[in-house]
Amino acid sequence: MKNLHVPAICVHEPGGPEKLLLEEIAVPVPEKDQVLIKIVAAGVNPIDWKTREGLMHYPLPYIPGVEAAGVVMAVGESVFGKKVGDEVYGAIDGAYATCAVAQSELLFRKPAIWSFEEAAAAGGAKTAWGALFDVGELKKGQRILIHGAAGGVGHFAVQLAYHVGAYIIATASEANMDFVASLGANEVIDYKAVSFETAVQEVDMVLDTVGGDTTDRSLSVIKPGGVLLCLVQYPDSAKADEAGVNVAWGGTKTLVAMREAHKLLEKGLIKPYVKKVFHGLSSAAEAQEFSKYGRPGRGRIVLRVSDDR
Repeated sequence: MKNLHVPAICVHEPGGPEKLLLEEIAVPVPEKDQVLIKIVAAGVNPIDWKTREGLMHYPLPYIPGVEAAGVVMAVGESVFGKKVGDEVYGAIDGAYATCAVAQSELLFRKPAIWSFEEAAAAGGAKTAWGALFDVGELKKGQRILIHGAAGGVGHFAVQLAYHVGAYIIATASEANMDFVASLGANEVIDYKAVSFETAVQEVDMVLDTVGGDTTDRSLSVIKPGGVLLCLVQYPDSAKADEAGVNVAWGGTKTLVAMREAHKLLEKGLIKPYVKKVFHGLSSAAEAQEFSKYGRPGRGRIVLRVSDDR
């Protein structure tokens, strides 16, 4: 594949969606512990547009995308357990491209019953698992409030908390209340109609996937010694201290989290949901703008990179 070039979205400077440029790049060559993947579908995450706008530090130039699903095209000399033709998904940097390389250990076999779009949407499971169990150490019988429970991470968090036997209170839009309840939530609050802090008390844990004033407001519903897991921003430290709440960053994505989430996904105990699919790399800007401004929905946004598989 030497000297071959393929389409990719490249960012050379921070800014708006116009900074997502469709260019030709050389086909990357996998190192000894890497796999070359033909990207079929890529997950579209808030971190993608935040990085593009310069809100997250990332060396320039770069190709957006941090998770995807596709087909193995080549393997490095030290790679075992994966071969050309395997359908895989996982953590893949530079996923807004026709092909990309990834560390072999960060890739998992795509369950046959999943579409590539569903596999590309599965990344939220490792984030949710890492937050709830690596960081929060959620246990059976504990009470947890999950904000944004229908979203790309939230819908996995509800399923995981249900799987472990927690009591789940969730916030969602009215249109998604039945969906969130079907995932296992014991109580679902329409966040537009009800101020959650007037309806919730004494939870052991809050998973905040929303940010804004939701973060500080969440402090009042957590019992002293409980934990606020933050995926977007931290609360005011003085308010957290006054409330006696432990604050932790929940955005961990360890290899353990990836493996444990995959086990549950593979067994069908948790399931990925796709909110919307955009087709073609030329739709990358539209997909990121939808991620930033679109209405809350069910699951993850996906960019279908290749339509020939």
